[in-house]
Amino acid sequence: MKKTLTALALLLASGSSMAAQMECMVDTAAYDRWSTGGCWGFENTLDNAPNDALWRIVDVTKTISSVIWQETTSGCPSNATYCTKAIQPYQEHLGKATVLYTDGTYEVLQATAQFETGF
Repeated sequence: MKKTLTALALLLASGSSMAAQMECMVDTAAYDRWSTGGCWGFENTLDNAPNDALWRIVDVTKTISSVIWQETTSGCPSNATYCTKAIQPYQEHLGKATVLYTDGTYEVLQATAQFETGF
């Protein structure tokens, strides 16, 4: 019994609560789905045209004060938990956000989006 309680206490102390995460999706004509930490898409076209990539912050357990968007997602609104930017094919595009919480803590989240075409 003592070992069970000790194991439970260690599990709780290890921060097993779910932290916020960043997901992304590349908007193509194919079946698009959200992925955590990174996303990839393919467009069966013979062009080299950009497509929209979408990033979103999920699994938030605290009240957000603001979001500082960086890298590819810089310039997105600080009151938004999502961001959309046009990205070029055949390149990695890092979406990064520092999430500031009302309790004075913060988290840095990121996800990389990329896609290819038939070109």
